[in-house]
Amino acid sequence: MRRGKVVLGIATANVAVVVLLLGGVLSGSRAVDPLAEARVQAGPANQASLGRLLEGFAAGDTAGLVRRLERRVADEPGDGQALAVLGLGYQQRARETGTPTFYGLSARAFQQAAAAGGPEPVIVRGRAALANTRHRFADGFRLSRQAIRLDPEDGSAYGALGDALMNLGRYEEAFRAYDRMAKLAPGIPSYARVAHARELLGRPEAAVQAYEIALETGSSVPEYVAWAMVQLGNIHFSKGEYRQAAKAYRGALDRLPGYVHAEAALARIEASEGQYRRAIARLRHAVDVLPLPAYVIQLGDTLDAAGRTSQARRQYALVEAMERLFEANGVRTELQTALFDLDHGRNVPDALRRARLAYISAPGIYSEDALAWALFKVGRCDEAVEHSERALRLGTNDALLYFHRAMIERCLGSSSARSWFARALATNPYFSLRWAPVAREALAASS
Repeated sequence: MRRGKVVLGIATANVAVVVLLLGGVLSGSRAVDPLAEARVQAGPANQASLGRLLEGFAAGDTAGLVRRLERRVADEPGDGQALAVLGLGYQQRARETGTPTFYGLSARAFQQAAAAGGPEPVIVRGRAALANTRHRFADGFRLSRQAIRLDPEDGSAYGALGDALMNLGRYEEAFRAYDRMAKLAPGIPSYARVAHARELLGRPEAAVQAYEIALETGSSVPEYVAWAMVQLGNIHFSKGEYRQAAKAYRGALDRLPGYVHAEAALARIEASEGQYRRAIARLRHAVDVLPLPAYVIQLGDTLDAAGRTSQARRQYALVEAMERLFEANGVRTELQTALFDLDHGRNVPDALRRARLAYISAPGIYSEDALAWALFKVGRCDEAVEHSERALRLGTNDALLYFHRAMIERCLGSSSARSWFARALATNPYFSLRWAPVAREALAASS
């Protein structure tokens, strides 16, 4: 990839580049809340009534909003505008609860909205976002392009397009889509994508700057603000800056008390410091509130690190059932289940098959890395190193990618393994409860 051609990767600090990367912030443009765009695109006759219904997003009461919308469409089944916003509401509820059944409800609401003549740009864009959430990125690509054709000024449609392209490994196109979104709809959703792109390009400081600007713009949706603060903390954590990470996570909890993603992130810091009892208690609460497979795995790994192996196995047993539930609701889980099994020594040959499927369907750098890890696990290290090289092609500063490369190089008998282990630990000494100790042992053994 010719990084100089990628707008988000340009290192020069001239004003034109800054304006492009930061959308309209420097020119005084207001932040746009993508959810509120539904009201605008619904048509003048319905803007006032839908505006009142959308107040649930601003109040942080998505559950209440969804209930009101459900009552409205029960009374008026032909209200296409309300059905379209209900589809968006169900997606937000999925974010907030981790319940995959909301995906199916969202799809059905959009289908009914289309049949009722609802606002087509909102419906198609909502379907694009839903396809991406379900890890069906080819569909997300197709639908987001359709949404842009319907409304070339819809910034959120460009965000959905960028998300699909990113996961399909088409990074230059994805970055252009994100730049376009930032200009059309400056705000947390667009600047968060800019930040993620910068992080992938190995520019964490620039990513932090983008998140800080995102937070300055604010949002009418409290969960958006808390989420952005957690992502900012995650960048600090990935750099080994644990104090700054914890400050960001606690800021998210101040903004949205009990926010599960912040609680789980704080638990990761506590576990890395050996405060297992506190981390386990925090994670148990997180899993009770938001039963996502990632947090169940995190709880299992923390229990395992604390020597409570039988309890850890019980958590791992839950993961399979949870992943089946996601699959039943249309979510592709090959990448996630493959990595879980590879990391925990389960079903390795089949995990290789799933990692390959994930790579074929969405050949981004993380599916490339997962395939490399799977090939390493079955001893095919000559093939693994080729995929690891491609996984690192953007210059992403990720300790886990470095660790995987180190293990592959050691498998090949290469002297460079030591430098990759050192690089992983220098990037983030506690990048993984499971693998950071392995990296430290390998580095000590090779000195």
